[in-house]
Amino acid sequence: MNEPLRAVSPVHGRLALSGIGLAVAISIGLHLRLSGQVSPVWQTLSEYVYGKLGSASAAPLFSVMCLALSLGSVALLAGIAKAHRPGPTAVCVLLGVWSAGLLVCGLVPVDPDGQARSLAGQVHNLAALTAFVALPAAAFVLTKKGRERCPWEPRRTTIRRLATASFASVGVVLGGFVLTLLLGPANQEVTLGLFERLLFTVDVTLLLTMVRPLR
Repeated sequence: MNEPLRAVSPVHGRLALSGIGLAVAISIGLHLRLSGQVSPVWQTLSEYVYGKLGSASAAPLFSVMCLALSLGSVALLAGIAKAHRPGPTAVCVLLGVWSAGLLVCGLVPVDPDGQARSLAGQVHNLAALTAFVALPAAAFVLTKKGRERCPWEPRRTTIRRLATASFASVGVVLGGFVLTLLLGPANQEVTLGLFERLLFTVDVTLLLTMVRPLR
């Protein structure tokens, strides 16, 4: 009978959970406090930067959310690197791209709804797209067959299903964004905000599932 797989790195696991948990808590707070300013159906998460919390801007809080999720993901990356020594693996590179993309999204604001596209806004959109593609790609690489006694093997099916759902959500969001560019915001028919929040939920669940073996 095989011995149960041991925790890869409880320290990295706790750090990852702390970062992800803080990001989720801030996200919930933004949704509740800015429900009258930002539509969760039509507007994206990034547009919370233009919300107001009393007389203060919500932009710093949004940036902290992105930073917390990025740092939590870096902790996951470090735990995976520890499990698959020696040397960096493709999954670590992809998680690094995901983490860097989140950081850029937190520092470079999206263009205000209805305004002309700026260079900064395009950088934000490109960083977001790259990040949301890199995470499910990392999940697929992490769970590829051929690794003996891989700590993530018992959750392989769940991780791959979540990664597939993430890719599908990215496709819907990207398609809706292209339609909005072609038809204009006034004729927007795809609820970008709703599908992006679905994507965010799937990706957070995916991260939590990937973190579990660390602990």
